[in-house]
Amino acid sequence: MRIRRLTIENFRKFRSPVVLEGFADGLNLVCEPNETGKSTVLDALRAALFERHSAKSDRIRSFRPQGDEVAPTVDLAFDVGGGEWRLSKRFLAAPQVTLEGPDGRFSSDAAEEKLQTLLGFNRAGNRGADDESRGALGLLWVEQGLSFQLGAPAETARRSLEEALAGEVGAVTGGRRAKAVVQQVEKSLSDFHTATGRATGRLKQAQDATETARAKAEKARLELAQFEGLLERLEAKRNEQRRLVRDMENPEIDAELKRLGEDIDRAKAAGQALRIADLAAQKTTGERAALETRTTARAQMRDALARAEAAARKAAADVADHAEAMARARTAEQDAAAALEHARTELRIAEDARDTARTERDANERRRMLVAAFARLERAEALAGDIRAREARIAAERMDEAAMNRLRQLEDAVGAARAAVEAGAATLQVALEPSAPAILMDGAPLADGDTVRLTRPMVLAVPGVGSFTLTPPASGAPALAGLENAQRKLADFLATSGHPTPAAARAAARARAIDEAELLGLRTRLKAECPADTALGIPAGLDPLRGALSGLTAPAPEAKEAPAGLADLETRTRALRTAEAEAAARREALLEGLKSAQQREMALATALERAEGDRLRRTDDIAAETLDLNDADLAVALDAARTAEGRALMDREAAQRAAEVLDEATLVRKRDALHKRRETLQGQLPALAGEVARLEEQAKTLGGEGPASRAAAATEEADAAEAAFQRLKQEADTLALLLKVLKETQQEAARRYLEPVTRRIEPYVRRLLPNASLAFGETLRPEALSRGGREEAADLLSKGTQEQIAILTRIAFADLLIAKGKPASLVLDDALVFADDDRFDTMMEILTEAATRMQVVILSCRASAYRGVDATRLAIREGR
Repeated sequence: MRIRRLTIENFRKFRSPVVLEGFADGLNLVCEPNETGKSTVLDALRAALFERHSAKSDRIRSFRPQGDEVAPTVDLAFDVGGGEWRLSKRFLAAPQVTLEGPDGRFSSDAAEEKLQTLLGFNRAGNRGADDESRGALGLLWVEQGLSFQLGAPAETARRSLEEALAGEVGAVTGGRRAKAVVQQVEKSLSDFHTATGRATGRLKQAQDATETARAKAEKARLELAQFEGLLERLEAKRNEQRRLVRDMENPEIDAELKRLGEDIDRAKAAGQALRIADLAAQKTTGERAALETRTTARAQMRDALARAEAAARKAAADVADHAEAMARARTAEQDAAAALEHARTELRIAEDARDTARTERDANERRRMLVAAFARLERAEALAGDIRAREARIAAERMDEAAMNRLRQLEDAVGAARAAVEAGAATLQVALEPSAPAILMDGAPLADGDTVRLTRPMVLAVPGVGSFTLTPPASGAPALAGLENAQRKLADFLATSGHPTPAAARAAARARAIDEAELLGLRTRLKAECPADTALGIPAGLDPLRGALSGLTAPAPEAKEAPAGLADLETRTRALRTAEAEAAARREALLEGLKSAQQREMALATALERAEGDRLRRTDDIAAETLDLNDADLAVALDAARTAEGRALMDREAAQRAAEVLDEATLVRKRDALHKRRETLQGQLPALAGEVARLEEQAKTLGGEGPASRAAAATEEADAAEAAFQRLKQEADTLALLLKVLKETQQEAARRYLEPVTRRIEPYVRRLLPNASLAFGETLRPEALSRGGREEAADLLSKGTQEQIAILTRIAFADLLIAKGKPASLVLDDALVFADDDRFDTMMEILTEAATRMQVVILSCRASAYRGVDATRLAIREGR
């Protein structure tokens, strides 16, 4: 099968008609951006072929554009079986379908049935077409987002493929007897396992009994362990009670408490002596540190005074040295100012001379531009006259595009009415003997072999014999009235348009179209003749050009030469401007130098003033520091402070050693701990006695029920239930092994039967995945990929690999169908979206080769990916 042309109207996003035409026999590519309607194109194609025109399901109603009560319409031209067919199908509002081809014209249900016969699919159900009804073409036409699915073909498609494989799978894989054996084994196994391997039936009962017995035995074991643990806890609590009573009656605790009280009193006295010694040491240390700090500060102040005196001497020398540099900077700046004034005078003289020459040149240039503007105006006026003439002809002619469309509709209506009249009319076949006399029909002679349609009463005359009046049946009157009505509407339209015949109307429409096309060119030329002229200040357009030139007289074409010497004046002006800029720059630089010198002079004076102030301040600070205590007295006081500090530190060390021997805090903690322990033991004794009594009663209760004997009996019962369960499980495992062997045998037979499909797809798989092979199941579904000595389930492959294998499988199916003379073509909507660059290139090579044997249509939004692909490129465009 090969698609040739597709027209869609009022179908989802396509409200206005769109058309795809120019389909080639090989590879066809429709590359459009997102939201253009590529997937809608495939939906419309599938609807035209597989959906019933009279259906009104939710799926069919979804074809309507949202919010519009219109009739979705699809027209399709295609080739199949060497013949050309045209299909037209309209849904919902006045639904209808027509199919025309080599076998004639079909409509309504007859068209649907003929289409099913041609393409090998089944009648769609009430809810619309599905994979089951679409047949092999539905398998090969892949919609967006489903290209990677590896599902088994539906029954109708699989039946077509099996017919192409020349036989049923069951005949090769063991026939009815093998299937019956498998079914019987599966039935027997169903008493033990579900289809998913979960235990059921007798095996489930045995498993439940085993689990119940195990739970009972475990419960008895836990009870025994609980009893034994209870006895252990009872013995432990009795031992703890005996130790508690012994500790509470210990006389050594009272003696220890008395000794700790005496040690605490001695520790408090030692601590008080340590605190007094520590305060004395801190006081002497502070006095010594203060005197040392004062001695260090005096030395630092004298060093700072020496540095301040040196800085003041250096600042005075810098001020004296800078005075000479200031005088030189002032002189240089005054000389530069005089040179700059001279350069500016020379430049003004040169610019005045140049401006005079420029004024004369601009007058000549304006004269030349006016000459050109008047010439453009003359050409534009001629074009404007031609445009007015053509606009008048277009306005006078009524045959525009809408009128042409109406004419086509009326002609089609006349043709359809005539066909209806002829279809219902009686037919007169003429067969004359060689010597027969002339026979007239309504006065016109009849010849041997003529066929006459009796659409109205006609007179048959045989000279020498008589005349016969032939009247058509009354059932043709409505069709004849319809023809007359259609002809009358066509005649009324021609009268309104002012043309005697449809041919004259079409010729007038063509002439109007030519005028419209040429009018566009004339307007473009007129626009080019009236551009904006910035030099003359004229905006774009004919009216601004007219208005600008209306009060002017066209100058003579000749123009004066540019004034002599203008170039030399321009050169001299540029040179003088450069000299003026250089003089200004030199003066600016000298001003900056003078300013810098002045700023440095101020900075040096400030530094001198600051240095003198610093020197005076430091002299005053030293005088104030030595006023109350001179250097000699400070040294004597520092020696006395160091001696006093040494004596205080020795006294504190002795007191600290005495305090460390008796640590008051430690002794208090020990005393408090003994008191707390005795109180705790007294509080624990009643609770411990109660716990021992409670455990004794529990041991009596549990011991009287015989937990050991119950645990032994429950264990024996659990072992028996486990043995019964294992016997049934072994039987179930045997049946499962038998079923596995039977199915493996069937799969091996199916693999031999599916060899034609495997042989066709194997070269593709090896090109895509070197040293790999693909295995199919009995349902014609790819099941496993073998590579590198390892077999991988097809469902577990990456999305990209699944998609590529699914496309290769469809190519193999299409090859198989074509080899058997069945219709097949490949349509892929946004396929290969998961392929990397290398695999994408390989897949495109395979699809290109496949396109030499079948028609391949690819719909994609990835124009860059297909840029280098050799294919017929189609576009979704407006049209009918």
